[in-house]
Amino acid sequence: MAVILKNIQQIEALKDAKLIAGDNGVDKTVDNIMITEAPDVEHWITPNEVLLSSLYGFDKLPAEAISAFMQSLNKYSCSGLIVKTSRFISQIPKQIMDDCNQFNIPLIEIGKNVKYSDIMLETMQLLFNERNRMLNRYKTINQRFVKLAIKNSSYQSIVASLSALVNNPTYIFKIEDQIGVDIAHSESNQWSVKTVDFSEKKPVPKSEYTNYRYFEVTTSAGHKFLMVKIPRSEDNLYIGILQEKPLQDIDYMAIENAVNFTQMEVIKQTALDQGLRTYANDIIDDLINGKITTDDEYTAALKHFKLSEAKSYRVTVIQALKNTNVQTDYFRDNPHDANGVVTQFKIYWPNAVYRIRQNRIILIIDDAPAENLQTNLEKIIHTLGISHPTLDFQVGLSESCHPKDFPSHATQSLKTLKIAGRLNRKNSILNYNDLGFYRFLFQVDDPKKLKSFVTEDLLKLYQERPELYITLKTYLEHNQNAKASALALFIHPKTMSYRLNKIQEKTSINFSDVDEIFRLNVGIRVLNVLDEEQR
Repeated sequence: MAVILKNIQQIEALKDAKLIAGDNGVDKTVDNIMITEAPDVEHWITPNEVLLSSLYGFDKLPAEAISAFMQSLNKYSCSGLIVKTSRFISQIPKQIMDDCNQFNIPLIEIGKNVKYSDIMLETMQLLFNERNRMLNRYKTINQRFVKLAIKNSSYQSIVASLSALVNNPTYIFKIEDQIGVDIAHSESNQWSVKTVDFSEKKPVPKSEYTNYRYFEVTTSAGHKFLMVKIPRSEDNLYIGILQEKPLQDIDYMAIENAVNFTQMEVIKQTALDQGLRTYANDIIDDLINGKITTDDEYTAALKHFKLSEAKSYRVTVIQALKNTNVQTDYFRDNPHDANGVVTQFKIYWPNAVYRIRQNRIILIIDDAPAENLQTNLEKIIHTLGISHPTLDFQVGLSESCHPKDFPSHATQSLKTLKIAGRLNRKNSILNYNDLGFYRFLFQVDDPKKLKSFVTEDLLKLYQERPELYITLKTYLEHNQNAKASALALFIHPKTMSYRLNKIQEKTSINFSDVDEIFRLNVGIRVLNVLDEEQR
């Protein structure tokens, strides 16, 4: 505990001294003691300093100068004023006494026989002993946390040690959407950080013993909850102390050490997680790309992710869009959001296996009835839409499959998302089983072969008269309703009729022939696929 003015009053040299003003300031911290005989203290005074003075010449100072002197003492946080009387002045000026009462600066009167050297020596001894005690305490605290690190510390061991040092319940937690999520807490407490309204937290001013940013919030039970953010923690990680007993200055040494070692633990855990994630990503890539060549490797890969050869799964791909455009680097540039997407999936599929790429996330989830899949995916999309109002999310879903079929079904989900998602931009959940005719198109990889399904007349319009091609496409999409097609194209119905006549002049299309209309629809869908492949 820091030295305060009340401790200075107890020294032998001040046994006969009198406290004559500033009684309310006796708990002020004292860091130093100094002799002054001049009123220009603002040039050399430091905060938390006690001044010794005989007020030589003060009896000749005007009231304005004395007032300026006292204003300086207050401005620079003077901890106390010890005045020797009967040498140069017989009575302390009333103005000084009044200002000491106003500014809560303790004013102590000593007799002419009291030596400054005795006061200085005893006070400095007090300050030295306190600083020595603080150094020893800091060493003890630091060594305790160093031992934890050597013994492979954990969040739980850090909060246990901190709780023992500050004699209060302690926590390591994170804040998600203004709600506290408990990571670790000291064993003795039953109180939960979930009950805290973090929107009400207020910053705590820095002190001599703090380097980090502290905040404080009052709990429903009236206790102060002190919290400090762990630097470089992407998950909004904090250390918290529930102040059932008031904290002392020395407790902040323990808190600062706990912050330092928690930060080290975060870095260690991050490095470990990244290593494990890289290893897991390599295995997932091999599984979905068909690069596992031996039965032993295949069995080990399934075991690593707790997948079963006998169970059915779905390969799922999710991507983010903005204004219908795929955000190609979104998940790379926003790793926290990527983890948030995975977290949403794990609510419904706790054992989901995932791979985060720069533009999409691939997940392997347990199979379920179609209606359950649809419902759960809709809930995920809805939640993501609330937290990311400027984005849209689309999910591509493969057929049900066993692990041996992951490579082909990963292609299913990816192509479903890549092509069908573009052809029907309004849908958020795209299922391979619902693609109908497009499933056949996926089997043809050669663009030249795909073009063979497009009639010559349609291909000619597509290449030479794109405005007529768009008109024809819109006309067929609206069941050959000229009025609805004109409305969709924002053109006059007469313009629509003119364009349809032009189409018939340029081609041999017969709108009354059902088979020909079918061929045109097939051709348009093939051209849609080719357009998407060229993006």
